[in-house]
Amino acid sequence: MSKIQLSTKTDELNLNDFIEPVISELSLVEKQLNTNLIDDNLIINELLSMIFKAGGKRIRPLLVLHSAWATNLSEELNDLQIILAVLTELIHTASLVHDDILDSAAVRRGSQTINKRFSDRLAVLLGDLLFAQASICLSKIMSPVIVGIYGQVLGDLCAGEIQQMKQQFSTTISWQDYIKKSISKTGSLFAAGTHSAAILNNANNETVMALKNYGLHLGLCFQIVDDLLDFTGDSTTLGKEAGSDLKSGIITAPALFVLERGDKVANKLEKLISTKEISEPESLQIALDLIKNNGGIESTIDLAKEYGQKAKDNLKDLPNSIYRDALAGFTDYVLKRVN
Repeated sequence: MSKIQLSTKTDELNLNDFIEPVISELSLVEKQLNTNLIDDNLIINELLSMIFKAGGKRIRPLLVLHSAWATNLSEELNDLQIILAVLTELIHTASLVHDDILDSAAVRRGSQTINKRFSDRLAVLLGDLLFAQASICLSKIMSPVIVGIYGQVLGDLCAGEIQQMKQQFSTTISWQDYIKKSISKTGSLFAAGTHSAAILNNANNETVMALKNYGLHLGLCFQIVDDLLDFTGDSTTLGKEAGSDLKSGIITAPALFVLERGDKVANKLEKLISTKEISEPESLQIALDLIKNNGGIESTIDLAKEYGQKAKDNLKDLPNSIYRDALAGFTDYVLKRVN
């Protein structure tokens, strides 16, 4: 299999740069994602196919595969690394199915969501089925340490959603609250995949911790960029109305930067949020303009870049390879979304 050197120019990066070095492994992941591990049932097979053929960038499996190769001393990957990549994507996809129910979302990746196309009840069961498939994958790995890591991920995902629901329309959210929630919703699963790959390769503790911190900081960078796009994106690229998170009372970095000013602008934004006026289109637009015109966007971009650099810094002691370059390049790829 041919291997390529990643471009060092951010504006030239695209997903194919990260796929090609692990394309054969990713094809195995894709095949297993469409495999029904629970029950050979035609309806379930169709539903699984519908979800995974709808697309997705497969960022998390790619991170697992590149982390696996970056810490691999042999000529081929252990089959367990493929299972780990599948497991990680199954958990991510299951969480998206359940998120769509909570958000009453109608579109995901340009297609109707399961809850919209069928019903909330079926979507709940399908999300549970995906978690069950992930559990079967986890049992095949047979590592108590990795079982513990992914058990924590599942707890984090639930805790993050509960925290977000409890803090809707609250203007007293601290930066600590925001970062904790972002770790729970995104950073935890990123980190699980990257450092579990190193664990399966029997990497030393320093390497395992470096990849854990890399995944954690990359996940934070990813979530911050995702939150920013709620303010700067459009319905075509987002698959939902711009400002929909703020409209729902979900307070993220751009709003936090303005709220912490403590001046008239902050007070005006605080009133719009706390009184739930932002649920109305006119008030939502006022709030978006306040954030855009008072440094919320620029400060959030700087914060995302800060976490992106922290992610890269954790890779410096890994052996030189195109896989280490790919892991570093992921941060530039994520930040490219807002550049």
